[in-house]
Amino acid sequence: MKKTLFFLAAATLVLAACGGNKQKAADETASDESFEEQQIKAGMNVQLDSLTECLLRLNPSKFYSVTPDGTIKLTEEEKKVAPDYLFTPEALDGKLETLSAKYRALVVFYIDQKVAEQYDMKDVYSAPMKKLASEINDPALKELQDGEEKYGEENFSALNKKLYAIEEENGRANHFWEASATAIVEQTYLISVNQEKMLAQFTDKDAEDITYRIALLIDAFEELSEYNPNLLNLLTVLQPLGKLNAISVDQLRQQLNESKEDIANSRASLFM
Repeated sequence: MKKTLFFLAAATLVLAACGGNKQKAADETASDESFEEQQIKAGMNVQLDSLTECLLRLNPSKFYSVTPDGTIKLTEEEKKVAPDYLFTPEALDGKLETLSAKYRALVVFYIDQKVAEQYDMKDVYSAPMKKLASEINDPALKELQDGEEKYGEENFSALNKKLYAIEEENGRANHFWEASATAIVEQTYLISVNQEKMLAQFTDKDAEDITYRIALLIDAFEELSEYNPNLLNLLTVLQPLGKLNAISVDQLRQQLNESKEDIANSRASLFM
């Protein structure tokens, strides 16, 4: 059975592989990158892959009916309460002037579109996402869209490395991390507001693994920001998630409740 998550964790982190300008930035060239910085980035890639693998283990069939082809289906009763907390193009109108904001918007629109689809909500995302992708003009995203190789659980890590290499070649690897951080924040927020459904499928090990890997990623962002001040904003956005260090589902639920406002503020700050 295809393991499609409520918030499509794997596909979302895949779309985090967005680059942009093909002109290499002087401070991002391989020759200027220290060995320590290269090691930190390599470690971050490992942790991101590991976090995604944790999320892929979660099976939606425990709380949704799943068709033979693996498509998640909400009940008609569940669809009556459509979410009112999703980012929409209208909500972000006038806030997408910078390249960074466009990357972040592409990620959250992709995530939230998948949620909206479960409720048969009107598609307000496809056209804006197409426009953003065109404006970003990212070679890695184009490879993902036009290439023959598509993401699956069996090739996630290998294809992610391929796309990240394209990002580095084009001097925009930082946007990979920016979009990845955005995905983590948005997904954590969705878990916090959907605890009844989402935590029902977590085991204690899932809770421990996911929060541990988020903590490691935050540590890595902290280290990498010493070499690249452009990542300091991301670090500020991610830090509230560092309060999540659960070793059980019950503890994660408690921490999510205690940090709910901070997580919501962190999410809102993506477009401030």
